[in-house]
Amino acid sequence: MSIWKQQLKKYNSLLEQIVQRKEKNEGELRFNRCTIRASDVAGQYYCEKKIEMEYLYGEVETETKNQGTEAHENLLEGSEAVDQEDIWKAIYGKKPVLALEWLLLAEYKDIILIGQPDSVLFENGFPLVVFEYKFSRSKRAYPSYHVQAGFYGLLLKSIGFDTGKLFYAIVVADRRARNDPSLKENVFEAVMKNGLKRAILPIENAVVYLNKFDEQEAISSLEWAIQFWKGQREAISTTNPNKCRICEYQEECKRLIF
Repeated sequence: MSIWKQQLKKYNSLLEQIVQRKEKNEGELRFNRCTIRASDVAGQYYCEKKIEMEYLYGEVETETKNQGTEAHENLLEGSEAVDQEDIWKAIYGKKPVLALEWLLLAEYKDIILIGQPDSVLFENGFPLVVFEYKFSRSKRAYPSYHVQAGFYGLLLKSIGFDTGKLFYAIVVADRRARNDPSLKENVFEAVMKNGLKRAILPIENAVVYLNKFDEQEAISSLEWAIQFWKGQREAISTTNPNKCRICEYQEECKRLIF
């Protein structure tokens, strides 16, 4: 059996496990979850208490979230929907492939990890660059951004891909750039021109932070996050009062603390 068929078989098996666990309500993690999501782990590094509030009280719709959703939908313009088998075949084909919003599933120890990177560039079966877009007033690449990108790298590694060449590109774009049809092309062009080496690449309306995937760093970040999901410790609040000031859960959080 070819490599991609083996990987697809394992992928489908994990997908079936998730469906069965949800149907039987058999989540073994906090909040009865059966998977750990990339976005949640990134959120833990922003404020773990906020992630807890989202599960306790439900996600609150905000303008910032709506703008982020709109921006990521715009990134899909011009792309083509394909089925799972076609994706796997293409990844191991002769031509480079840019897989957009591809749902990744993998086992890490006894836990199923799940995540959907904005895009991943593959060539000859090797993942070369994970692209992660953030739309913000600040042009900084915060630790939570690196954690999320690293999580995707660990997912690819756990699936069975060779990540020895893998880099990740964190694109921190101005919020006004969410409607810029050339953003994706400008990012790709800047990364290809730079090559696979660490760099900070300013482009129009954005800054691209290109970094080598560090497997050990990603594992360390994940292990810390897992402690919360397994109930081995309580949620840790941010120490940044500015985050609390703009948080949509500040009243609920105060009630729990006091």
